Amino acid sequence: MSTPDDVAKEVIDQAAADKAAADKVVADLTVERDTLKTERDTCRTERDTIKTERDALKAEVDRLEKLTGKAAKPPASGGGGDKKLTADEWLAEELKKGK
Repeated sequence: MSTPDDVAKEVIDQAAADKAAADKVVADLTVERDTLKTERDTCRTERDTIKTERDALKAEVDRLEKLTGKAAKPPASGGGGDKKLTADEWLAEELKKGK
């Protein structure tokens, strides 16, 4: 038969084990949360970089449109006629037209 002191000790030991298990879960979730935050921040940085590159490309398109005197459409956007040109070939032809 168990004495009241033995029962109390078992309850205390079980409570300590439960607390340790809960602390481990909290620690694991905290690490996972921090990892996800880092990944989110990385994605945001990449997105911002891509937006900056896009804006630079738009500015370059505007500059080239001024050189050619019209809104030139590269082959990828449906321009370029029947010929299948690479972007470099298309640009060379557009620059020749502008001269």
